[in-house]
Amino acid sequence: MTLPEVIFLDETGSTNDDMVERARDGAPHGTAEACRLQRAGRGRRGHAWQSPEGGLYLSVVLRPQVPMSFFGGLPAVCALGVRDALAGEGAKGVALKWPNDVVVGRRKLAGLLVEAGYGEGGSFAVAGIGLNVVRDESLARSVSETQDGSVAPLRPACLADALEGAPLPLFEELACAIRNQVVARVDAWAAEVAAGHAQAGPLAPVLSEYFDAIPMLGREVRGVLPDGQTFVRGTFAGIDAWGKATIVTADGAEVAISAEQASLREA
Repeated sequence: MTLPEVIFLDETGSTNDDMVERARDGAPHGTAEACRLQRAGRGRRGHAWQSPEGGLYLSVVLRPQVPMSFFGGLPAVCALGVRDALAGEGAKGVALKWPNDVVVGRRKLAGLLVEAGYGEGGSFAVAGIGLNVVRDESLARSVSETQDGSVAPLRPACLADALEGAPLPLFEELACAIRNQVVARVDAWAAEVAAGHAQAGPLAPVLSEYFDAIPMLGREVRGVLPDGQTFVRGTFAGIDAWGKATIVTADGAEVAISAEQASLREA
């Protein structure tokens, strides 16, 4: 299948907003927009996503032929695609943090936001990806200054560092590589779902690989609510086929956490 050309902009308000509008108007699977600066980027749970120059901000229209109830598996599947693309460009040590951050060590390299909708072409999702390409000291300072003492957000990593001296790919080539790998991952996952390999839940076809991509599994963690308060501590013991994380506390109790409910931090 030939994918549409990626749309390139110097700046926009939000690539996700742009692509949601296009998707409602019938934009095909794989349609994508990339820009160098967003004025109104956002992350999960409505958080503002700082989008300064020095990053790549990319949104991709996805139309997987799966039940819409399975769209909850897309963030993890897309994150695996971003990891594939960055590793393919030579980035070292790229991994995932539950549920779908892309990290190097304990630093955040990219974040994802997947939004679903319905329009002229039927149901769709838009996967928004914000990647730190080069180091931005103003972003590092703002992360430090906004800590409230209850939980420290992940500090940023950048692709330039992860490449360990290798040259950065061209902006346009990097955007296309990420779009292509995300679409390839989604297509392969949708085929597995269609073949009946997701009866346990949408992540069943990729669950083993998803486990392997998350080094935090097996470590001591805290479950942190959106207001920054820790509500559970224990061992990050697993993830089910619907994407919920399981924390086993010191007294042996198992606590299941959804990505909408809380995030995890190493204890």
